[in-house]
Amino acid sequence: MRRRRRPPKISEAEASRLAAIADAHAASETASRLARECANWALQSHAGEDDAVEVVRAAFRARQAAAEAERATTPDAAWEAARLAWAAVSSAQESDTRLNAEIVKHLLDAA
Repeated sequence: MRRRRRPPKISEAEASRLAAIADAHAASETASRLARECANWALQSHAGEDDAVEVVRAAFRARQAAAEAERATTPDAAWEAARLAWAAVSSAQESDTRLNAEIVKHLLDAA
């Protein structure tokens, strides 16, 4: 009978750092999804291009923050990077809201 290998034990600090990295990547994915959707809507409606660009920039900032979280050597630094990533998502959501309003206005004007 083969013995099962036990996974190596990690410290609480390392577990926290890894959780922060995962959280930062979740924020980055959220911002990237928003950027894709906003870019598509702006291209299709020919409205709100400036706000769509802002969402793409926010997604880039979130991606940079996730990379920073990966490079962090302490849990505090990783969590700070995760907070920056979620702040970028918040910024992307604000631009998305403005984009939606611009598209609605554009559609109403066209009707």
